[in-house]
Amino acid sequence: MTTVTQPRTTWLRVLAEQSRQLGGRLRPAAERLRPLAVWVQSIRRALLPVTAVGWMTIATGLVMMTLGVRFGWVEAMTVGLACLLLCIVAVVWTLGKSNFAADIEIDATRVRIGDHVLGRVTITNRGRRRLTGTQLELPVGRGLASFRVPAMGANASHEQVFSVPTTRRAVIPIGPVSSVRSDPIGVLRRSQRWSDVVEVFVHPRTVRVDADATGLLRDIEGVTTRDLSSSDVAFHALRDYVPGDDRRAVHWRSTARLGRLIVRQFEETRKTHLLIVLSLNAGDYATEDDFETAVSAASSLVLQAMREERTVTLVTHDGPLHRKVPSLLLDEMCRLEPHIKCNDLPTLTTEAIRQVPDATAAALVTGSGVDASRLRLAHSHLPPNTRTIAIRCDRAEAPSLRRIGAMNVLSIANLDDLPSAIRSSR
Repeated sequence: MTTVTQPRTTWLRVLAEQSRQLGGRLRPAAERLRPLAVWVQSIRRALLPVTAVGWMTIATGLVMMTLGVRFGWVEAMTVGLACLLLCIVAVVWTLGKSNFAADIEIDATRVRIGDHVLGRVTITNRGRRRLTGTQLELPVGRGLASFRVPAMGANASHEQVFSVPTTRRAVIPIGPVSSVRSDPIGVLRRSQRWSDVVEVFVHPRTVRVDADATGLLRDIEGVTTRDLSSSDVAFHALRDYVPGDDRRAVHWRSTARLGRLIVRQFEETRKTHLLIVLSLNAGDYATEDDFETAVSAASSLVLQAMREERTVTLVTHDGPLHRKVPSLLLDEMCRLEPHIKCNDLPTLTTEAIRQVPDATAAALVTGSGVDASRLRLAHSHLPPNTRTIAIRCDRAEAPSLRRIGAMNVLSIANLDDLPSAIRSSR
């Protein structure tokens, strides 16, 4: 007797059918609850302007009114009525609606550390009636600028100029411009947004290094490998002709002298591809300044490679940065932040070489928290033919050069030490 087995997917179909039936039964209930959800959302929006002072005032008023009515305590009832009266006055005080148009203008959205960003906020009354003086707020980074706009007639405008100092690499969000209506006591605070956010990129400081140092190579054609080829630019040796060799590689003088075909043999060269591995692990750096030096050093190497029209890839714990325009790449560098929990440098190097397998030169940029053993392990994960240097950023250590295996390790105290350190490693 033959046993017929059902397909394994039968139970999945049954489960899907039951799910559809359950959804059909729950849909009417959800439709009935939708008005309640809309009502709850409306109440939530209505209560958003209530501040912490407002909630305290409301709670005090209700408690005092309850005590006054319960125990006949006139003083408590008076305090409760006063609190509730303050809430009513706050509602009346903040009634009304503004109709502004706000525009944020920045003189430059990309600046260097130390530059001042000049900006202007233009406020226009788009309403048909005159508006009284209004308090406006402008978030600038983690700070908040507050200024008062005078009374304006219909279609009138007011300009407010501001300046933002830049002391560190960062992305500074400016805006949005918001109008604020609040009572004198601070029971209610209504805020309305009038503009979008404008980002200002404070690029890391960079220095120029030698024109032939960023590729870590001395030849302009590429890096020579140990792989042999019948046609390339790096001559290796002469050998006997083998069927299939290119006739253009025949060395006629040796052929005439020896009486048999002799061909040239070349070493394969690869196009220079610089891989920069920048550690974002906060534990690799002794101070925040060391991390900023590492970001600036990596940025300097990338920019120099771009000037030389070399192929360069920067890999961090956030992934590779593929921007080919220097300004856009520096924008991405402004967003880099140290991570508390992330992979160590050897693991990051393994991921980087997996993403850039054709790298011919590498620079490992990190801090003093990575010791020699970790550097040696990270170097071992790179292909043998990859020319590698390591740059350790440590303000507490004097600039120095040492060698770990086949890798030069450069220690720099600040960014100004980078050019001379690169020259000394060649």
